[in-house]
Amino acid sequence: MDLRRFPRTFWAANTIELFERVAYYGMNIILAIYLARRVGFDTASAVTVTGFFISSLYLLPIPAGAISDKIGFRKGLLIAFSLLALGYGALGAFPAKGTVIFSLALIAVGGAFVKPVISGTIKKTSPGDLSKIGFSIFYMVVNVGGFTGKIVAKALRQDLGGWLSQSNYAALQDWVRLHVPPFAVTGEIASRAAAQNPPMSPESFVEMLKWQGFGMQVICFFSMAVASVALLLAAFVYREPDRSGEPVRSTKQTFADMFRLLLDVKFMAFILIFAGFDLMFWQLYLSVPLYIVRHISERAPMEWIVAINPGMIILFQMPVAWAVRKMKPIGAMALGMGISTFAMILLGLMPTLGGACLAIAVFALGEMTFAPRFLDYVSGMAPKGKVGLYLGYSYLRSFIANAAGARLTGELVQRYVPETGVREPYKMWFTFAAIGGVALVALFAYNRFVASRAVGEEGTSS
Repeated sequence: MDLRRFPRTFWAANTIELFERVAYYGMNIILAIYLARRVGFDTASAVTVTGFFISSLYLLPIPAGAISDKIGFRKGLLIAFSLLALGYGALGAFPAKGTVIFSLALIAVGGAFVKPVISGTIKKTSPGDLSKIGFSIFYMVVNVGGFTGKIVAKALRQDLGGWLSQSNYAALQDWVRLHVPPFAVTGEIASRAAAQNPPMSPESFVEMLKWQGFGMQVICFFSMAVASVALLLAAFVYREPDRSGEPVRSTKQTFADMFRLLLDVKFMAFILIFAGFDLMFWQLYLSVPLYIVRHISERAPMEWIVAINPGMIILFQMPVAWAVRKMKPIGAMALGMGISTFAMILLGLMPTLGGACLAIAVFALGEMTFAPRFLDYVSGMAPKGKVGLYLGYSYLRSFIANAAGARLTGELVQRYVPETGVREPYKMWFTFAAIGGVALVALFAYNRFVASRAVGEEGTSS
């Protein structure tokens, strides 16, 4: 395999994607906790807002992909990273309920342009016989960014605050004590402090939570800086991929194509099935962070534990891609979904630190089996000039998963993994496993009754 066959624009797009993922996953890994502890939402609302933020981020690529096909990929990236830098900065600077919603809206719109543009660039710039390898490289880069973002987030959330609390920055220390919650030792705080391993004094526990709250604000500013670097790369390094030979469409035709695709029953059924996989995947950012800090330990390196997922993909994505290269797309995606469903069961059976680490590693194996083949399959279904549109629609599965599952997840976390009281996390994890199982059965039905006649199957199964 000669990687020199991939052109400069392919590598530029992957580099931009790397920075975007570092910014996004550094922020997203702490978002539910940030909303609950720094902004002031209750548990169910914090998880629900996080879920609806993610869902909007994956609905908006549909019009963003269509617009990018029309205005050009480079302009789409410039719009994206301008909004992302502004949104991340506002999220950190103004931790209040109203301004946080506005900030998340900016991030969602900006991120929506990145997804179809970068995925479309990968498709357009990968040599025809290396398309699957191109998407595997892209997916590995995504996970390098996700891994790096989480590692940095842990350092900023826990380690930076610990260092600053022992420093000589008296003015900063006074500001944190006055402006960052919690502001008093309550019965709940005392109970949580006593439940730590080893137990903490309530005063020390409050001090730790304050500095973690400040650290989460710093993460938002870190994401702003990284998004600004990506903006510079888009402006000065990225070049518009060759789009000669593609039909030129008017704005009216572009949006007509967008709505026409909604009426493609086979394609939409395909997307709906994989919403089940995405509902399981997004638990890494909706319920797992709260599960770890509440059920395992407040001092657990939550970000590092979740980073096992992208770390595994960095190490094993290419070997797994090679191992499943001869499998038909539906078979590879079904295998990935089955492995990921088993990971949810493991989380329920092993409610410990070691169990969480093992389950996340197993989930990563399923994810790296599933995801590259999914993107390659969808891009292969797209007619000329509509790759951005189809890849934009491919993210509709995450919208469905989070829009339908956000409130469910919030209620499950609040009921089975409360801040204090009796916890029964296995009931939550088995619920998510059941949803994955239903999706897997639906995929087998799709393969039996629909896929053999679906447009593009012949072209993507080789």
